[in-house]
Amino acid sequence: MRYPCRVAMCVMVMLAAVNFMSAQTPLAARSAVTTKDGKTIITAPSGANTSYVEENAGMKAIFSNLATEYPKGLYWCCEGATISGPKSLPLFIEWWHAAAFTPTSDATVKKIVVSIGYLGGNVTSVILSLNADNGGIPGDELVQWTVNDLGNAGTCCTVQTKSSSGVPVTAGQQYWIVVSTGPDSDVNASWNVADNDQIDNFLNAGLTSQNGNGWVSSPTSPNVVFAVLGQ
Repeated sequence: MRYPCRVAMCVMVMLAAVNFMSAQTPLAARSAVTTKDGKTIITAPSGANTSYVEENAGMKAIFSNLATEYPKGLYWCCEGATISGPKSLPLFIEWWHAAAFTPTSDATVKKIVVSIGYLGGNVTSVILSLNADNGGIPGDELVQWTVNDLGNAGTCCTVQTKSSSGVPVTAGQQYWIVVSTGPDSDVNASWNVADNDQIDNFLNAGLTSQNGNGWVSSPTSPNVVFAVLGQ
């Protein structure tokens, strides 16, 4: 997502984000910078991380950019799309993010996997949903979950997995994975980016209370990391 920003305001946003995130995080020496396009760059010391365990027997990947061939690096830990609630400090700016995918065959979605890291706030959860398309931006919500088990931003390789009883998707039609927040949320989080393709562009969309225009989509590289699994 791309939003115009005056230079002075961008600098103020980045400095405020660094100061706030550094003060709030339990990980010593970690800092975060939020850029004008809603990307969060994170630095963090090495620490105890969680290895990814794949539990997808009997399912096919409808879409996946998890770098499973690199078990020590499913995704890039230290850059992600900003997710923040409307009451998040220091600027009370709401940021949501969405990523598009198109099934190559008819399927039934059974599981969604994402990797979202917590940065700060009293609220420690986000909202994950599978949405239909509405002219190139996220449309009607097909299924929704609350994600409470956020990882620590700046580390690898924790993922969050949500299951459904089955949501049919149609070959050739575009759908969206959306990460959003509640109306009273003060969470600051980061949706990690994928590291298995740093060349191609992928359709992402962003929504921010700064512009009031709803979802805005644009080609983005690298993509945020997620998997859509099913039958």
